Amino acid sequence: MDGRQQTAIHQALMTVQQAVTTMTFPSCDQGDLFELIDRVEAELHSAHPNVSLMGTFLNSIARSLRAQPEAREVCLAIEDAIGAAGIASTWQSGI
Repeated sequence: MDGRQQTAIHQALMTVQQAVTTMTFPSCDQGDLFELIDRVEAELHSAHPNVSLMGTFLNSIARSLRAQPEAREVCLAIEDAIGAAGIASTWQSGI
């Protein structure tokens, strides 16, 4: 994973974090999303990021947000970052 891909993912995570703080979520759901963000950030900063694990977490974040109308742009930011990194997008499955 190159620096451009890592930056795209980091920017998407920052967008998610900002959006989640303004949305009306139960606090436990908000905490779960922040935990996933932290896990992806940890992988981004590791010497050998686990791309598969990051993909799982990013798709999980998007899947959690997709039912929120105000989160559409956030989900698309995640989708763009996933695509830029060459990670499989599965969050829209089953809609």
